[in-house]
Amino acid sequence: MQDLVPIRVLVADDDAPARSLLAACARALVGEIAVLEAEDGAEAVQLGLQERPEIALLDVNMPRLGGIETAMTLRELQPRMRIALQTGDPRIHRERAREELLPLFGKLDLDDTLAWLHAQVEWVTRAEPDPRVQRKHNLVCGACGYGIMRATPPDQCPMCQAENDWVLAVSRRSIPVLTT
Repeated sequence: MQDLVPIRVLVADDDAPARSLLAACARALVGEIAVLEAEDGAEAVQLGLQERPEIALLDVNMPRLGGIETAMTLRELQPRMRIALQTGDPRIHRERAREELLPLFGKLDLDDTLAWLHAQVEWVTRAEPDPRVQRKHNLVCGACGYGIMRATPPDQCPMCQAENDWVLAVSRRSIPVLTT
């Protein structure tokens, strides 16, 4: 069986310790991801073309090509890429980031950045399900109430022998719980 490619996250920052810290925290939080590191915007675009990461975290102030320009270039090359910006002073760049519809985080707000990253990994994982895996459904026999979890219903209920009488059951997780 072929190994699945882990989600690729591009981290671009000219400050090597900040870049390494963010990459290490991302690996620790999310787990099975491949973190690609770039030291400036031009290298980030090159990695974006070569490796096609699903997610990018870019420093706003980088040499050769700034983070906002890098984000716009990456977005043009790969429209489904999830991109966010980081900066030491978010107040200065907030308006431009907002105009370009890019999330902006302060470098000191590592928890917020990692929460965003985690949410993006979840989104990418849900957006691209493995076509080889069939999803199981909670099925109930309409005749006797016998329940099973299967990708496809059996022709006959093993309890009452009713044929093709399966209905989708409501999952317990989807039932709203009322609290008083």
